[in-house]
Amino acid sequence: MPHSRITAQNITQLKEIARVRRGWIADLAWSPTSAALALASAEGITLFDTALNPRAVLTGHHGPVKSLAVGRGGWLIASGGADTTVRLWDLQANAAVRILNGHTDAVDGVALNSAGTRLATAGADQRVQLWDLERGESIAVYAGHTDEITSVCFLSGGEVVASGGWDKTIRLWDVATGQLRALLQHDDWVRDLRASADGSLLASASRDTSVRLWDGASGALIQRLNAHPGGADAVAFSPDGTLLATAGRDLRIQFWSLPGGEPLHTFEDHTKPVLTLAFSPDGTLLATGSGDNTLRLWAV
Repeated sequence: MPHSRITAQNITQLKEIARVRRGWIADLAWSPTSAALALASAEGITLFDTALNPRAVLTGHHGPVKSLAVGRGGWLIASGGADTTVRLWDLQANAAVRILNGHTDAVDGVALNSAGTRLATAGADQRVQLWDLERGESIAVYAGHTDEITSVCFLSGGEVVASGGWDKTIRLWDVATGQLRALLQHDDWVRDLRASADGSLLASASRDTSVRLWDGASGALIQRLNAHPGGADAVAFSPDGTLLATAGRDLRIQFWSLPGGEPLHTFEDHTKPVLTLAFSPDGTLLATGSGDNTLRLWAV
């Protein structure tokens, strides 16, 4: 049965439709068609259908997989691991097609540009690397963070790379020049960064309890949401940009309207903090992964 698109008008009708158990869930990424969901965990990368039936397991990292990104074409997955490597996977073959070595510590964040030609990676070695996927090589290294980088994403049509981490900062890097475009500040660790579908907005979740919205080109602060006592862990934009979902240490998932930032609906069902969440590209499903070792799907 087809599901309705999740909107501000029906958000209170959101219900859990499926769940599975997986140990140490780190990241989620949807296929462009919304037909498959990839989960990064201590067990590797598991691919699920929209009923959370497992379809494939991708193994090869020597240790937990910490980050995921899916290319627009849907056949390519990039993963970052605690083993310091970045791996590119062909979903038609369910196999790794390339291993990128360049980091010297765990890779906590990976992001693909919309064209699928560039990959940004970052992690515990305090560096952001930009990769040309056609050549399979690193083409830039951005240095400036003074502690572990937890998340990375592309903004403004791929012209900007955003990185955030334990040093309480978010840095916007100009891809064309390699220079720092803007330095943004939180009051504590930055745990998660996500770009809106059009790349015009950046959302950040921090241990300082706030979720903040920034202009993707200039870095100007648009709004601060006092979101989660104890700290905010994860953020996700709906595909049409009208909703923001956030999660944190209070175990709650909170929905906010955009562009106004008004709170719409809150629910608490996981028994430990939600560490990652993602809307499906068609806007009909929300996936949540928690420290309670469950992956759950929600729909109207």
